[in-house]
Amino acid sequence: MTHKVLIMIPAYNEEKTVGEVVKSTKALYPDFEVIVIDDGSADRTVENAKEAGASVVSLPFHCGGGVVIQVGYRISAMHNFDYTVKIDADGQHKPEEIPKLLNPLIQGEADIVAGSRYLTLSNNNHDSFVRDGGRVFSSTVASSLWDGIEVTDITSGMRAWSRKAIQTLLSVYTERKSVEDSVFWLHETFIAAKKNLRQKEVPIEVLPRSHGKSKSFSRVKMLLYPIRLFTTLIEEAFS
Repeated sequence: MTHKVLIMIPAYNEEKTVGEVVKSTKALYPDFEVIVIDDGSADRTVENAKEAGASVVSLPFHCGGGVVIQVGYRISAMHNFDYTVKIDADGQHKPEEIPKLLNPLIQGEADIVAGSRYLTLSNNNHDSFVRDGGRVFSSTVASSLWDGIEVTDITSGMRAWSRKAIQTLLSVYTERKSVEDSVFWLHETFIAAKKNLRQKEVPIEVLPRSHGKSKSFSRVKMLLYPIRLFTTLIEEAFS
């Protein structure tokens, strides 16, 4: 049986890398649908993505990562994809590792699968000590405070969902206020746990950025992250 798979690639001013990410992904998985969701880029992200062979959905202005992800969910639901995978446009995620995320879904072991850089035997993590420590801390806190959640890399952006997971999450997001990008995955992890969606992590390697800087964790966002972390934990614990 052939599964209908969507690869969504959010992108915001990633003209230098998005083309190669699309080309390598399409070369490996010619039967998968590859869609770049452009978050109001001001450079050649859209043109380069199209030239590489991707379908492109462009937002009218910069909306932020959380909105872009939900747009991807809606595209997946509207077109009845069996499975949806997200990789970044900056080249940090390796397309050849996509089957690691899809296999647990296809085998019925999980509804949501996240890649973790901390499950590999050789952890070639290229982030700063502060950012790395923040990830480990938030993952540990989430795992200890919520029964049924065991995560090592709660901010990981390389993820995959079953159709059931997409439909369940969309039903929640239509009723919730927007979530700040830096804690989006933390929120979603708790939502999924409340909805009894099975979550699983698989080991992946995250490559260093070759161009530009992270859009999700600016210096200001890193300083505010501890506050947002604990606010999120309190909101989810009592909601």
